[in-house]
Amino acid sequence: MNKDELLETIDAKLDQLNPEELISPESMRPIAIKTRERRQLAELERELLQTLEEIKSDKRVPNIITRLANVYLKEASFSRAIVLYELTLGLDSKQVNAWINMGQAYLKISSPVEAISCLGSALAMDQRNALAMVFLATAQLKLGELEEANKNLDRAIFINSNMTRALLGKGEYFRAKGELDVAVTWLRRALSMDPNFLPALMELGSVYLALKRYEEAVEVLNKALKLDPNQPFALSTMGDVYFELHELESALYYYDKAVSIKFDDPELWIKKGDIHKALKSYQQASNAYQKAINADPEHVESWVKNGAVMLLLDDEGTALEYLNTALALDPTNAEIAYQRGLIYYSLERYEEAFADFDAAFSLNPSNPENLYYRAMMLELLDRKPEARRTWTVAQRLYEEIGNVTKVAECKVRIRRLVQT
Repeated sequence: MNKDELLETIDAKLDQLNPEELISPESMRPIAIKTRERRQLAELERELLQTLEEIKSDKRVPNIITRLANVYLKEASFSRAIVLYELTLGLDSKQVNAWINMGQAYLKISSPVEAISCLGSALAMDQRNALAMVFLATAQLKLGELEEANKNLDRAIFINSNMTRALLGKGEYFRAKGELDVAVTWLRRALSMDPNFLPALMELGSVYLALKRYEEAVEVLNKALKLDPNQPFALSTMGDVYFELHELESALYYYDKAVSIKFDDPELWIKKGDIHKALKSYQQASNAYQKAINADPEHVESWVKNGAVMLLLDDEGTALEYLNTALALDPTNAEIAYQRGLIYYSLERYEEAFADFDAAFSLNPSNPENLYYRAMMLELLDRKPEARRTWTVAQRLYEEIGNVTKVAECKVRIRRLVQT
């Protein structure tokens, strides 16, 4: 296939998929099964990139690569989208929408600093681009730069006072400040402009959940799901509402639907696993936590959760393996060290248990439980003077937090050690 045929064929395939020039965040979701046309486009993309050096001077190439990047962004393939945006902007850096879309991609992979850089580039070329200002504010909110975010939202609203996404941003800003009732006011204002503005409905449902206004949350989220029955955030938030209402089967129903759509989200799998665990369906809980690990092998909480449920399944060896991995991923996590110490203790591996409780105490010296078990291991290892000193410190910590039962236990253990 010669150059012209290749570019024309890719262009035609992109016309079939018809990706928007600006991808909305709520429309981004992974594709489980790719269509024949999508697979063909991927093959054409590979051919394009193999011959890029020869054809990059063709004026059609930057736009085609940008449209390919937009397809990946809509499919929630954020890393691949970023690679292509970098490529197309290297060929033509004046594509404002490409900078905005790349900024969104960085936001989705929790890289707000890079997002700010992209959105700043967009605004350098189009200083009155209100959408770039809103996404810039979103990135600043993620960094905790609340007042800078608010300034950009105000600028966007000054440019377009009816811009629903900017009004949504104000709601998110006040939520970040902890002013939930004010957030509700701004979100309702956005919905007064467009009653079917899906992101505002979802955010309002989430804020109502935070306010424990569950009936209103369900009402708003039902409206969102009528607009988009497969919106994973709305489904997940609905699950959260029913979880708070202790209607676990209903919560599981919504988490199941959410995870069937956004199957690469470890947080959703964890929510599903937690419901199964609460229902004492431990094997199903483990299966869900394993799916979370598969979605993101470096997601520490997934390893810890699966380790905990393995203990409930009386599989201490596997539980230990999971916690070993979790601690390798996050060596300074006191809670993981503590949990692994408990497993070593149950296996009567007291030296290793002591090392973990000692590490947990070093990382979190304010938690008396770490000292409690450290002292217990010292007793079992017949290191009585050290044990007595540790029980004394633990007693003081328990006194500070008002745990009378533990204080009494520490005193008994200290007396016993003094007598021996």
